[in-house]
Amino acid sequence: VEKSRLRDGAGSLMLLTGTIAYWNYRERIRKEFLRSEAHYRFSETTTNITPWKQLYFTWWRMPEQEFNVYHRFKPYYIIGQLDTTKEILIPKKNEHGVDGYSVINPLYCYEGGKTSMKALVTGSGDTVNIERAAIVVNRGWIPLHLKDKRMRPNDVNQRQLVKLRGVFRAGKDIHDYKVPNNPNNNEWHNLSLEDIGIFWELPNFDEQKYYYFEQVDFQSQGRDVNGIQATRPNALVDDHYGWRWSEHTHNLFEKGFGAAALGLGALTWFAL
Repeated sequence: VEKSRLRDGAGSLMLLTGTIAYWNYRERIRKEFLRSEAHYRFSETTTNITPWKQLYFTWWRMPEQEFNVYHRFKPYYIIGQLDTTKEILIPKKNEHGVDGYSVINPLYCYEGGKTSMKALVTGSGDTVNIERAAIVVNRGWIPLHLKDKRMRPNDVNQRQLVKLRGVFRAGKDIHDYKVPNNPNNNEWHNLSLEDIGIFWELPNFDEQKYYYFEQVDFQSQGRDVNGIQATRPNALVDDHYGWRWSEHTHNLFEKGFGAAALGLGALTWFAL
C-alpha cells in the first residue's frame, strides 16, 4: 500500500512538473522567436520619417494591422526642434529594476500639420495645413537624482535642429491605464498621448494622439550628456509585449522542473 501511494504521488508530481517544464519551454521558444523578429527589423536601414505633407495621412488614424506590418520595430529618424521647457517625467523602472523616470518632450517639425475636414469634404483648398507640428517623444530613462533639471545643465532649449533615432510606437487607449494622470497638479503616471497633447496645447493635438516616437539606443552608446539613457532594443521588446520573465528565466524553470520530472519519473518506475 505504501509503495502504491508513493508511486501514485510521484506520478502525479511528475505530470505536474513535466507540464510546468513544457510550458516554460514553449514560452521560451515563443519569446525567442518574437525577439529575433524584432531584432531583424532593428537591423534594417534607418530612414527619415519626419512627418511631411505627402505622408501626413499615413500616420493619422493608421489601422493597427498596417502599423504592425510596416512600422512596428522599424528604425526611423526624425528631425526637428526639441522643446525641453515642456517636460513630463513618468515614473518607471529600468530593465535592471532601478527606479527612475521616462523623459517625455515634444519635438516640433517644420513640416506636418493638421487636417482640414472642410477642405477634405468639399474638395476645395488644401486638406493639410502646414504648421509647426509636434511629435511626442520618449527620450529615455533617467535615475531619480536627475529629476531636478538643475542636475542636467546641458538639457536646455536650442534653436538647432536635432536628429533622433528610434521607433514609432502606438499609443494606448486612454481607458487602458490603471492610474489616471492629473495634469492640473502635474502628476503623471502613464504616457496618455491625449492628456499630454492637451496639457502642452499642441497645435496638432487631435492628430498626434495615436502614435509617439521612442528614442532607441541601437548602437549601445549609453547615456547622453544629460544622463538620459535611450531605450535599449531588448528593453523595448520586453516593454512592448509586457514580458515579466525573460527567455533566460524560462530556461531556468524549464531545466529545473524538467530535471525534477525526470527524477520523479525514475522514482515512479522503481516503485512499480
